[in-house]
Amino acid sequence: MLIIGGAALLPLRPTPVDAQTQLPGIVIRTPSPVVRTTPAPTPPAATPAAPAGAPLLPDLGTAIDVDGAFVPVTILDAQAIDRLRAPTLGDLLFTEPGLTGSSFAPGASRPIIRGLDNFRVRVQENGVGAHDVSALSEDHAVPIDPLAAERIEIVRGPATLRWGSQAIGGVVHATNNRIPEIIPPRGFAIMTRAGFNSVDRGRDGAFSIDAGAGVFAVHADAFWRRSGDYDTPQGRQPNSSV
Repeated sequence: MLIIGGAALLPLRPTPVDAQTQLPGIVIRTPSPVVRTTPAPTPPAATPAAPAGAPLLPDLGTAIDVDGAFVPVTILDAQAIDRLRAPTLGDLLFTEPGLTGSSFAPGASRPIIRGLDNFRVRVQENGVGAHDVSALSEDHAVPIDPLAAERIEIVRGPATLRWGSQAIGGVVHATNNRIPEIIPPRGFAIMTRAGFNSVDRGRDGAFSIDAGAGVFAVHADAFWRRSGDYDTPQGRQPNSSV
């Protein structure tokens, strides 16, 4: 067995002390991130004087929150529906930004929202889903006619999750007074619509009647549509009638 050891004896000498430099103090003026402080109110900016003769705008009182007011919803009221005069929901929304239609046939055109269609787009009337076979195959018509709609809303974005995960593309919501919610001012109201299309000799019409008194309300509506084959520069297009 081999054991190696060693030791050393050194004289102890005093170590010189380095000279210390006095540094200036640091004053922290930034508020602590842990302690919440109430910021001082910002003085209102001076409003420039309006030029002479400029129209006066109403005082809205509070500023409008643009981020909170932005909602990805497209709304078509009764006047817009009458102006477009489309036979199907897909044709009615064809020219709206971000929307188009399947255009499978003259009477079968389902809405397409941002490239998503079929089961990814929910079509409903008065809050009740259509649940028709047009979501399965484009050759079937959507059972909601624009003639019977008084207002159409297209909802996109995260707000569609309230209707389920299958409405990831969007929701097309048509509303009317088939479930009476209001009574006409004089207890009775009637609405009629009629149209003619020269390209296919199409005719359409619709009417609705609302009546009520007290806590009772009644609604009745009907619509009718007929069209022939399309007239093209090359002649009549067969099998394009509805």
